[in-house]
Amino acid sequence: MFNRLKNMTAHEWRVSIGRLSLVFLGSVVLAFGTAIFLTQLNIVSGGLAGIGIICQAHFPNTQIIDIVVFIATWVLWVIGLIFVGRGFAAKTFLSSLIYPLALALFLRVNVFSNMAESIAGDGEIGRVLLCAIFGGVFVGGGVALTFLGGGSTGGLDVFCFILQKYVGIRESITCFVLDAIIVILGMTLIPDNVVNGLCGLLSAFLCAAMVEVIYNRRGSSYQGDIISDHWEEISRFVQDELGRGATIIPAQGGYKGEKRTILRVVIDSTQLNRLRDYIASVDPSAFMTFTQVSAAYGEGFKSNKRTVPYGKKIEEVAKKEENNEDLQEKDEK
Repeated sequence: MFNRLKNMTAHEWRVSIGRLSLVFLGSVVLAFGTAIFLTQLNIVSGGLAGIGIICQAHFPNTQIIDIVVFIATWVLWVIGLIFVGRGFAAKTFLSSLIYPLALALFLRVNVFSNMAESIAGDGEIGRVLLCAIFGGVFVGGGVALTFLGGGSTGGLDVFCFILQKYVGIRESITCFVLDAIIVILGMTLIPDNVVNGLCGLLSAFLCAAMVEVIYNRRGSSYQGDIISDHWEEISRFVQDELGRGATIIPAQGGYKGEKRTILRVVIDSTQLNRLRDYIASVDPSAFMTFTQVSAAYGEGFKSNKRTVPYGKKIEEVAKKEENNEDLQEKDEK
């Protein structure tokens, strides 16, 4: 690792520092949105902060949200290191360090705690709704910035990665189920919190929307063509770590006429940085291009089932199309 750091170029240092800055900023924004807008009114929108808010509601005289988040974050980080691997642990380390510390700062420093109390007011529905909206925007923005920096917020994502790796369940499905469970628990375990819980659902939706706008703004899928002497290693990484398929295309260089191999993959935008970083680590001289695709259908992407008008069977639609073709042929004659 130290040899790699010594051999890094000035450009690579700038890119690395830029990414770390995004992860740092994203973690701070995430903590700010959680502490200032969500915790004061017990708005549970999922994640470890949601668990902390539920615990806090049963110990109102003691500030324990940041303690719960800190302990849970590092327990899950160790679990991720064991079951997911060092790559995940490295990717989540900075956020796992900064987010709990920033959350403690915003919850315990008087300037920020007074700000949160002022915004929450008496807890009337209008203020709850506004806090849920702005909380979702800040939390989603923080998560998206962390993703842009090539990092991860860690936390409950550990379970998502474990289930994806060992069971094959998609991470997005697991994350949605876990957050839904936490929101429901918040509505049932915190007295008189049903309305705030519904606002938590709105906050979670806005969080996902912000991630989509900031991080996935140019589309959700990419097609990549990779030319490398290490294409076999890259292909194994794509299949084993990303859970995607790869197509091997024999090719010939136009200049020297050398026989080469093109590895073609289709991945979603959340996997782009992981693949690019892995390729750079095994073959810094590899040539790769990534192109946004407007849609990807098939296994692991959108369903490629035929779209059928409501209330009609596929056979009826096919028969209608066949009749239309017959009529068109008669008109041409």
